[in-house]
Amino acid sequence: RAAARRSAAEHLLSLVGVPAKPLLPPTVPGVLREGLGTREDPAAGPAAGAVGFEPTEADLHRALDQGELGVVYQPKLMCATGALAGFEVLVRWNHPVHGVITPDRFILLAEELGVIDTLTEQVMRQALAWLQRSPLPAGLSLSINLSARTLVGLSVADRLERFCTEAGVAPSRVTLELTETAAMEDPVSALDVLTRLRVKGFELSIDDFGTGYSSMSQLARLPFSEMKVDKTFVITAPSSGDSRTIIKSIIDLGHNLGLRVVAEGVEDHETLEYLRRCGCDMVQGFLLSRPLPGERVIEWALARPDQPWLESPSFFSR
Repeated sequence: RAAARRSAAEHLLSLVGVPAKPLLPPTVPGVLREGLGTREDPAAGPAAGAVGFEPTEADLHRALDQGELGVVYQPKLMCATGALAGFEVLVRWNHPVHGVITPDRFILLAEELGVIDTLTEQVMRQALAWLQRSPLPAGLSLSINLSARTLVGLSVADRLERFCTEAGVAPSRVTLELTETAAMEDPVSALDVLTRLRVKGFELSIDDFGTGYSSMSQLARLPFSEMKVDKTFVITAPSSGDSRTIIKSIIDLGHNLGLRVVAEGVEDHETLEYLRRCGCDMVQGFLLSRPLPGERVIEWALARPDQPWLESPSFFSR
């Protein structure tokens, strides 16, 4: 079963479950309902992904010009206490015909067309304005994904700092997430840019750690402050001893390098408890909250109890 999960992940398949053999025909509908229910993202809308829709250059330019790109927020919680730490910002394309389009359908196109910086600016401006006016505690942070294409040129640090200044949000409240592969495409240039970002006060996170092939010595040179365990390992943790071993190793490595460690893709209590035992710093995933629009995530945050980890399991699936 573990090998089947890994094979599906390598082919970029959306995995709803790996049932045990023998799988009898009458049980198939139930397995599919259970799996799809777990993975469904209500914030994305009923047309999420727009199956069959392949955006063109004209489509994306229109979306940027017409303000069709919006954001949703997924909470990040402290693993030991359940305290709210901040939110990851996720972009959504609200297409007038095809509904909500998830970023896997258009980020690569934005990079190829050279408009990824424009897209990043729109995402940052929306998220920073939301954070500045929200009634939530001032210490909460935002995590925003950054493309490797954005790391070209030393002016990026000044540009991102300007967005924060105009919104009235300190750069120290913003964590910029880069994939391990993106950070290592040109480690010399990346070191210059990332160092400038750290000097400005931004936090830096290695996203999807464990899926790349970068040198540990090179990673240690780059000024990251956070490491995110790839969700492939987290989702398969209950059924895979290998995934659990990898998770613990990444947490230990991160702490030994002086980094805080975040696990994404937490979908069950067994995984959450394992991460707590391993000393993981922060967690996010469907068990805790799905990505939500700005007003809904504020309602979610304000409705949380003071000691959420002491609540009944039903709280986590709200």
